[in-house]
Amino acid sequence: MKKILLLLIFPSFILAQSSHIINAGMMYYSPSVLTINIGDTVHWINDGGFHNVNFDINSISGLSFNNPESFISDPTSDTEIYTHVFNIPGNYEYDCSVYGHASSGMTGTIIVNSVNQIFEYVSNKKLLGVFSFLGNNVKSTKNKILIYRYNDGTVVKKVVLD
Repeated sequence: MKKILLLLIFPSFILAQSSHIINAGMMYYSPSVLTINIGDTVHWINDGGFHNVNFDINSISGLSFNNPESFISDPTSDTEIYTHVFNIPGNYEYDCSVYGHASSGMTGTIIVNSVNQIFEYVSNKKLLGVFSFLGNNVKSTKNKILIYRYNDGTVVKKVVLD
C-alpha cells in the first residue's frame, strides 16, 4: 500500500528522464522546435561558429521573452554551448544573442510538458544511429554502453548485457 501511495503522490518517479540535443550552426538551431517533459535535459551542440542560447531578452525586439524561467549562456565557439535541465513546464522562446544571428533566423522554441501532458505525448521518432560512449557507430550491441540518437533530438543511453 505504501508503494502505491508513493506512486500516486510522486508519479514522476516512474517516468524516465531524457536528454535531447539541439545543434547550432550558421544561423540555425536544429530542431528549431522541441517538445520535452519536465526533468529532461537539453544540450546545445555547436556545429560551427560563435553562438549562445538566450532565454532572457529577445535580441530582435529588446523585450523579455516572458519564459517560465530566464537564463543566458556566454557566447562560445566551443563544441558544447550549454546544457539545461527544464524543471518548469511551459513554452520557452530563445535566440542567439550574438549580433545579427537572431534577426537572421537563429531562434528556437522549447515546449516543456507538465506531468499530466506527458501521457498524451505521441512520438513518430526514428532512430538515426547507435553510437558507442566515445561517439563511434556501433554494430555489436552486447556488453557495451550504447547511445541511441533519434530524429527528434532525443538521446537514450542503454547497456545491453550478454
